[in-house]
Amino acid sequence: MVASHHHTGRLPASQQASAEEMRATIETFLARCSKPALVEYGDPSLPLLPGHYELEIRKGALHIHAWPAEVSFSRRITGVSSCKSGLLECTIQMFGGKTGRLSLLDLDHPKATPRVLQGSRRSFGEGFRRMLSRQFPGWHLEKLSTEMDLSRSFSPVYPRALLRRGNQNIAAMACPSLADERGLLSFAILWHDYVAGRSENRKHVPLALFFPDNAGRLTALRLKWLTVDCRAFRFNNHGAAGEVDLADLGNLDTHLVPRHPEVQLAPEAAALVRRLHASFGIDGVYEADGSLRLTCEGLPFARFMRDRIVYGIHTAQECSLTDLDEIEKLAMHLSAVRSSSANKAHPLYRTQPERRLEAMVRRNLATVDASLEGQCVLGQVITFAGMDRDVVDLISVSREGRLHVLELKAEEDIHLPLQALDYWMRVRWHIYSSEFDHYFTGPPVQRVSPKLLLIAPSIRFHPSNATLLSYFSREIETERIGVNLEWEQGLRVAFRLSGGSEPQSQESRYEHQGVVGNPKSS
Repeated sequence: MVASHHHTGRLPASQQASAEEMRATIETFLARCSKPALVEYGDPSLPLLPGHYELEIRKGALHIHAWPAEVSFSRRITGVSSCKSGLLECTIQMFGGKTGRLSLLDLDHPKATPRVLQGSRRSFGEGFRRMLSRQFPGWHLEKLSTEMDLSRSFSPVYPRALLRRGNQNIAAMACPSLADERGLLSFAILWHDYVAGRSENRKHVPLALFFPDNAGRLTALRLKWLTVDCRAFRFNNHGAAGEVDLADLGNLDTHLVPRHPEVQLAPEAAALVRRLHASFGIDGVYEADGSLRLTCEGLPFARFMRDRIVYGIHTAQECSLTDLDEIEKLAMHLSAVRSSSANKAHPLYRTQPERRLEAMVRRNLATVDASLEGQCVLGQVITFAGMDRDVVDLISVSREGRLHVLELKAEEDIHLPLQALDYWMRVRWHIYSSEFDHYFTGPPVQRVSPKLLLIAPSIRFHPSNATLLSYFSREIETERIGVNLEWEQGLRVAFRLSGGSEPQSQESRYEHQGVVGNPKSS
């Protein structure tokens, strides 16, 4: 028998399972688990190892004891609220008579993953609470949350806090691991914007960021170009934190791919490239290493290098000048699939949408920005030390010699502005190092900061992108370019917005909110 009741209160004794019944239910459940563990609300999981846990009935009450490694755990179980495959929920009596929740689960079962993750995040949140109390004595912790809030784009990965002392506020956020740092600052800025309430109040609200010992460098590089007063803290595995100087977290680490002469195609290969372009609209794009990449609506399928030819979609195969017809057959097939919107359900039509958008932008540079008409475009010429790139980056130059960084997204992405900033600040560094001079013909490259163009379908800009852009330094001239939804059939510009500006008809998110002094619940 399993008692069904809410964890927030005790049922009458007549409706409660006996200690023996609860123990039998739990033992049966644990016997079916290949990797049993327990998770108390807000804490990380503890494995239940053979010989290292016990279910004990003492004075008519059921107790569970566990002692994995150097940790010990003991709670009184007052009820079993639900029992499902891979997950058993219990109510427990904690110290001081408070009621709590305990989950028994099988770590090898799919249902265990979200519960373990939730417990780990809440545990980290409690550690963040302790760090805040030590670093900001005399401040009242008004709010601390690890819950998701989709309406405000708040993530459960990063615990967020509001500290208050009199009429002063501090917005704070913590990064659980080095792997989580890439996404931290987007959510931290959104939280800061929420706490500050209005743009004119931002300078009066500091942002406090907490990182593990091996993190913080990427965020420090980004913060140099954002208009927010930020303090940084690093914490160790024991939860002890100390303030660090953002200027000491490292310098920009970037590398420009050397520009090599374009490969000289054999007559047979050159004839093939011309024929594919005329018959199927196949584009040829020269890479920085000099090789020629063939693409069908942005999808690369063949490459001509100095010493070999390869082709294929998922795997590359060698090809010789005597069997170029294999490349032509593949081009014919891809063109039939990718050139017609009737094939939108086909995997080859849907794959790599940002590469398709890149191809459209390359063909329509003057539509995107009239000053770029007929100018050279480079793609992916900057390497990022220790960072994966999952967006398309293009660099072009205006008739006057000013570089433009084009960041493309086919789908909504909350991190688009800061990902673009990563590329922009590297391009700027290489401009002032005179490393772009030999990449472009025509006027000399101007020693000025590049212009940043964010290009996406008009309704595919994430609602928070404007907020993030409003924190950019004035030196970063940014333009959001929304293109038509059917851009695959022909690219047109639907709107242009400067920086973090909103369309005329859109009211400010905080016009009636009045967050400062009374932040809404998060």
